Amino acid sequence: MSELKLRRVDPLAHAHAQAIQRWRHAGNDAGLGTLPVRPGYLRFCAEGDSGCWHGLVMARDWLHQSLPALHSLLLRECPLPSIVELFRTVARPLPLAVDELRYSRLSDIEPVAPTQLPTHEVPWLQTSRGRLWLTRLPIPVATPAPLKLDPWLNSVPMRLVLILGASQLSVADRIRLAEGDVLRIQQQTRHCLLAERCLGVFTFTQEGLHMQSSDASPEGAPPPTVDIDLGSLPVRLEFVLATHEVDLASLAQIIAGQLIPLPEDAAQHIEVRANGKSVAQGELVQLDGQLGVELLKVYRSSAGE
Repeated sequence: MSELKLRRVDPLAHAHAQAIQRWRHAGNDAGLGTLPVRPGYLRFCAEGDSGCWHGLVMARDWLHQSLPALHSLLLRECPLPSIVELFRTVARPLPLAVDELRYSRLSDIEPVAPTQLPTHEVPWLQTSRGRLWLTRLPIPVATPAPLKLDPWLNSVPMRLVLILGASQLSVADRIRLAEGDVLRIQQQTRHCLLAERCLGVFTFTQEGLHMQSSDASPEGAPPPTVDIDLGSLPVRLEFVLATHEVDLASLAQIIAGQLIPLPEDAAQHIEVRANGKSVAQGELVQLDGQLGVELLKVYRSSAGE
């Protein structure tokens, strides 16, 4: 079987495409393109909660959008250095509705020669002060927020583990264990774990098990975490290349070195499982020297996407 030929995904192009998609979903006019090569651009660096990003605007377009009546009052075009100085003076020269581009201050504001403009495609965002070209995107920062579960997530299985306690056992005693031996539970913890995180403790009742808060922990047991952030609980993802029906005779040959046949389009049908449940389908790609899966379908409910 020949090696799979995977499509290479450029990390920068992928980041640009994702940003444009987010901006469009938020109701903004955005796209990817090459800057028209002409004089009159000014560049700047913006600093905000999401990090630092770099932008370019056409100076005169910005001026006309900011002060539409000024153009009719001027006898000649406003010189570029004056526009740059005005851009520096205005408190918020670019009002932006995109959260990830909100900034606290602008710096390194200066005009750009046409020969210094980027020649590759860059993302742009249409604003009330003209078109903003972004030559460097901010690095997204994950902020904690209340978790709102989609209905499709309710069926993702999670393993609840009930731990009675623990004991110490030497290697020699472990070797001598035999049927009929009784192991004593030396430390009773009675912890309820989900994804290796303690949700609380439990006690036995006639009806079954009863969960308790941290103040009812058994003596000597570490206090469990009561306020559980569901959004931080880990979900194990598995990426399945293919499934193959096989009998025991064929399995023995495969273990001995026989190749497993794969369809030619196997790399385009990677199944993504969350805790054993199929949640998405994607294509196997190479991203920055590593294997990755670009999602093509996300199953939001049992009825479909």
